[in-house]
Amino acid sequence: MTVDFTEKAKRYQAIDEIIASGEKLKWNEIIIVLKNKYNIKTSKSSFFRDIEDLVKKYNAPIDTDFENNGYFYTDPKYRLPRFYTDENAAKAAKLIKTLMDMVKDNPMYKEAQEFFESLAIESQSLSVQNIRINKKADNDRIIFVGAPSKEIPAETWRIIEQAINENRVIEFMYISNADNKSKYRHVQPWQLIFDDGNWILHGLDILKHSPRRYSLEKIKELKLTKEIFSLPDDYDFRKMTRGSFGCMCDDKYLDYKIHLHGYAARYAQDKVWGDNQTIVEDKKNPGPEGDGIILSFRTNQLICVQRWVWKWADEAWPIAPKELVDDWLAKRNRVNDINL
Repeated sequence: MTVDFTEKAKRYQAIDEIIASGEKLKWNEIIIVLKNKYNIKTSKSSFFRDIEDLVKKYNAPIDTDFENNGYFYTDPKYRLPRFYTDENAAKAAKLIKTLMDMVKDNPMYKEAQEFFESLAIESQSLSVQNIRINKKADNDRIIFVGAPSKEIPAETWRIIEQAINENRVIEFMYISNADNKSKYRHVQPWQLIFDDGNWILHGLDILKHSPRRYSLEKIKELKLTKEIFSLPDDYDFRKMTRGSFGCMCDDKYLDYKIHLHGYAARYAQDKVWGDNQTIVEDKKNPGPEGDGIILSFRTNQLICVQRWVWKWADEAWPIAPKELVDDWLAKRNRVNDINL
């Protein structure tokens, strides 16, 4: 069941205001005020849980009066911290929660959820209708989509999480897109990458002595070993490449020049694709609308760039390097040979 962070935060804020008023109301009187003044319905057990959370999580100095058991703050100056101070912050929180729901199947989500809940304290002046953070039909104005992927077994998540936390080597069977049968892998798990709707494990293939990336849904017969490794200083995938084309890369950096026009040119101009990027007018090939450009950059993501250029069809073609040009020409020749 999806947790609505703001409903709990709204109760916390209301209870804080009631206790801070100095009226020293009993628990049943506070519940009545919550319903009549704040339109919040809660039970006796939920109220006591909220009081316990306020004391333990936020160090609220709550006590009860000796004469009538009414609640009050032993420090009259105490007020519950407010994380959301305006409507923009509330909208940002809603956006973050929607993004979190994309990755809700992995164990890190629960930790992020609990942390998010602990921060979800908002101003009573805000309308809860505007800041509700949940996965209901009324939260579909901002969404995130990704490529479809298979469900990853919970046991896979459990083992990988433990391996990363404890720097433990793992072993598994894996079939890559370039292979036709599964192969044994012995890997130091360095990092998890979320790329285009898929979870990727980035780590060191011990047998090949080289960093590799593995799609979690393809990992089979996963086992945790007793081997401990030291995380290298350069383990971060972002230190290996800018990653503008996803999580695939190699060791060879090349300088790219690509002609683009039409929609492809307009799309490419607003983004950074690699190091030393430049964009100049293509006077030799201006394109049908006269908007042709030459996009230049440096990266080590050859395979990804090859696919990226090809997908633009007649709106893009490679100028350099030779590896990119040869691949594009080979693809064109194979398409021309197709008899439909």
